Amino acid sequence: MPEIVEQINLFRVGYALPTRKIDTFMVESFINYAKERGIDFIPIDVSKPLIEQGPFDCIIHKLYGNEWDLNLENFSVNHPNATIIDHPSAIHRLHNRISMLEPVTQLNIPKLNIPKQILIQDSQSLKSFDTQSNFGFPIIVKSILADGSPTAHNMSLALNREGLTTGLEIEPPMVLQQFVNHGGIVFKVYVANEYVKCVKRRSLPDISIETMEKMALDSGGVMSFSQISGGVIVDESDYEKVSMPETEFLDEVAKGLRFAIGLHLFNFDMIKDDKSDGYLVVDINYFPGYEKLPCYESVMTDFFLSIKKSQDENKMKNQKVVED
Repeated sequence: MPEIVEQINLFRVGYALPTRKIDTFMVESFINYAKERGIDFIPIDVSKPLIEQGPFDCIIHKLYGNEWDLNLENFSVNHPNATIIDHPSAIHRLHNRISMLEPVTQLNIPKLNIPKQILIQDSQSLKSFDTQSNFGFPIIVKSILADGSPTAHNMSLALNREGLTTGLEIEPPMVLQQFVNHGGIVFKVYVANEYVKCVKRRSLPDISIETMEKMALDSGGVMSFSQISGGVIVDESDYEKVSMPETEFLDEVAKGLRFAIGLHLFNFDMIKDDKSDGYLVVDINYFPGYEKLPCYESVMTDFFLSIKKSQDENKMKNQKVVED
């Protein structure tokens, strides 16, 4: 009998994730650890309506498409007390590299901004792009889409006009973003509700005018790479010298973004501008690779327990209202 009671009291979390995410995130050690603390993970059959599955107290997902969005919406209407992590409308905002960074500029946090950037809709707009009136080289070139597809991670570093107009592999629509010297380090900040963890990763090295001219000659004016953190490695001693942003600053930015974009699970990439000594957010990602963090099993289990606590508190408030 005690075992049956324990099963009934489990917080049931349905998950609908890509295969690669299941293989890395939903590992056996995590599933077992979470269950010992009252969290039961249940795989979702995406070929069936959610309302025919479960029951679920919470749903986590990283799937896209109108059919899946409608499936979630129908479930939410029929189960208003269940928590969806996260709602598609908030996630979709991050699929556009222009709209994803707009909330950063609205936070009004000192020493926080985004790089200068501009949307290029077509080839003609690219040819007529004026570097003098906008910003100069080098320029980071990214696809406008950031939807998790393989091509979404493709980026280029344009070193001169020839590279920008004739050497790119990326097709418009695209985003041109001013390259900023940042010590060759990117700070990746993981957020799960109130949990905030910052780790540093290697990025592109600083580029002087002399270096840019030499690189342009060697590369034809453009360099392509799949991920910016996979670029040229900075010196190990310089990497170790770079200090983390202050905890209070990270917490303020994370909290501000959490409310501004309406997401529970995300991370943002941030660099330190060598000229202004301020920080620039260059990317925001939904449901990132938390499994890369140390002790992620306990971190994520605590996250789901916080969702359960929030639900329990709401039930008590609603019950009190009814009684009153």
